[in-house]
Amino acid sequence: MILMSLAKHLAKGRACIDCRRRKVKCGGEIPACKRCVRGGYGLDCQYVDERGKTGVQLLEASITKFEARLAELQSLATQKQPVLEIYVPGRGGLCQNVSDLYFRLVPPRHAMRPATSLPAGWWEQSRMPLEVTNLLMDHFAPYAFQLGFFMHGPRLCHIIFRQSNFPPPSPNLLNVIYLWGIHLSGDDRLLAYESLFLNRAVQFDLSAQQPQHVVHNIQADILLAAFFLRFGKHSSAIHRLNSAVSLCISYGLHRQASNQSAFALHLPPPRDSIDRGERLDAFWTTFLLCKALDVQEHASFRILATMDEFIDTPFPLEMSFYEGGSVPSNPNGVLTLKSFLKSPGADPSNGILALTAKAAALFERAKYYSAQWQLVQHPEERKFEMDLLYFTKAVPPLSQFVGPYTKYTWITVMTLLQVAIIHLHGSRKYHDSNQKCLDAAQTAANLIASFDDQKTVQHIHPIMAPLWFTVCETLIDGILESHIKDFMVGTNEHLIQSLTTVVQAMETCSRNCYEMTEAHLLRLNGMFHRISFKLTL
Repeated sequence: MILMSLAKHLAKGRACIDCRRRKVKCGGEIPACKRCVRGGYGLDCQYVDERGKTGVQLLEASITKFEARLAELQSLATQKQPVLEIYVPGRGGLCQNVSDLYFRLVPPRHAMRPATSLPAGWWEQSRMPLEVTNLLMDHFAPYAFQLGFFMHGPRLCHIIFRQSNFPPPSPNLLNVIYLWGIHLSGDDRLLAYESLFLNRAVQFDLSAQQPQHVVHNIQADILLAAFFLRFGKHSSAIHRLNSAVSLCISYGLHRQASNQSAFALHLPPPRDSIDRGERLDAFWTTFLLCKALDVQEHASFRILATMDEFIDTPFPLEMSFYEGGSVPSNPNGVLTLKSFLKSPGADPSNGILALTAKAAALFERAKYYSAQWQLVQHPEERKFEMDLLYFTKAVPPLSQFVGPYTKYTWITVMTLLQVAIIHLHGSRKYHDSNQKCLDAAQTAANLIASFDDQKTVQHIHPIMAPLWFTVCETLIDGILESHIKDFMVGTNEHLIQSLTTVVQAMETCSRNCYEMTEAHLLRLNGMFHRISFKLTL
């Protein structure tokens, strides 16, 4: 009876593989028969299904099938959505690779990709189509740093173009980047909507007034200020810089070495060294623009001027240091700007942004001394002149700066320093002041001659317009004086050649910068008429 029952329970051919091989009776228990279990190899007990396949074989077949299907889907996805190449704006390495299939960071280049068709009604969509965002970033990225972009470019691209652990970008910053991308594109299909995006950029999104968006909003204000300066709209530019200054002071970015609890508004803790570095860069970029533009009569800039001696935020480093985890600190609370002006050669920071901030501080201080002592050189002024010359000689040469944006900024730094010398001596009557001004002006002209990337010069920051105008004024005065005093003809021709170099650079920039044309070239034209008249007497 037991054998009959077992026979009914276990049909012919249903014994496990091992029992069949041994030609012994199998109980057919699932998942392993008792005989295999007693023998200590229960895990290897397998049964063949109706198709003659073991469980392991069926599992392996399923895995092979799923892998084939996954490869097929990936191939289809790649065909439908080609890999996006995102041009990275500003500074920052490209080592932070993205693991998905559709996104790759690349350095910006001036040769844009061929124009493609745009989605219908792209300007009306609540969320910009990805391909349009990509196109606008292409146009913005090559010139971003020259326009005041200080953020970590790769991280911003991560936030904009893919899911990230970081909060989404401020809509204010996105709108300004879109505006600049449209403006720089030269594409009539995009330029038709420039005024629309300008209106969006100036309408501050209240939903973005959150602590995590403070740095983004400072960045938006600075880029928008550069946009207005480009069109000669000074009051609008100053309004945006006022906003950036107010944010810096309200959140204590000028005193990042101090106890932040002393400030009414607080930023969230930085997530990493790049976050901390961006906060340093946000303050010093705002600082240098205020100093370089020399508009201290405005209320917020006067506030910044009174805060100068309280600044303890360290000078910034290059982005590569932030990426490596290094951020400058100031544990002793040294007053950064006050200490620098006392001894400009003592601070070792020579990153491109730090150099520009220092040059702007010296430029502003030179104008201060020029206004203070106009007849007799004061001992404090003499010390400042020596410090200024020492700092100028200590600036690394152009050959040490790689990339078009760093080369452009090197010219800005050196021009600020040469014009500082002109301001310091321009109103002086003591011995050799005029010659020092002429030497500085000719040096500034030679800087332009050493810069061979004319396409980059076309999109130079508008702060260069008043600097070059001052250089031209100085050269024109030197030409007239040399003619009146009947100096050597060769000297006069040398000054004329320097003047021609600067004017040609201004004319190149004027194709894209209304400020360069209206505010300065037109005034120079009037001076040229006076030169021609006086030289023919």
